[in-house]
Amino acid sequence: MRRSSTLILFAALAVGACSGGNIRSVSSYTAPAAPTVRHPSYDPFASPGSANAIWAPPVVNRNGTIVRPHDPGVLAGRPDYERAPWATGAAGGSTVAPPGTF
Repeated sequence: MRRSSTLILFAALAVGACSGGNIRSVSSYTAPAAPTVRHPSYDPFASPGSANAIWAPPVVNRNGTIVRPHDPGVLAGRPDYERAPWATGAAGGSTVAPPGTF
């Protein structure tokens, strides 16, 4: 009997410890504001499927090499996300560390 009451006491303490600390309700969390999109043809209120997307298949030239179609999104390069003003802490907190490292 003594052992079962001790187990019940420890179980009550363990469950009672969960009522505080890092446990919060979902409504207490706030997300940061999303960055604004600075693209001339982006319309966030456009209906689905209304974007002017033109697909072109890859073709084979006379040498037998597959040639990728001209796609400005691919050929423009990758945006500099590491040095973007909204990328807080992307350099790992150190100003000496190269961007994008941890």
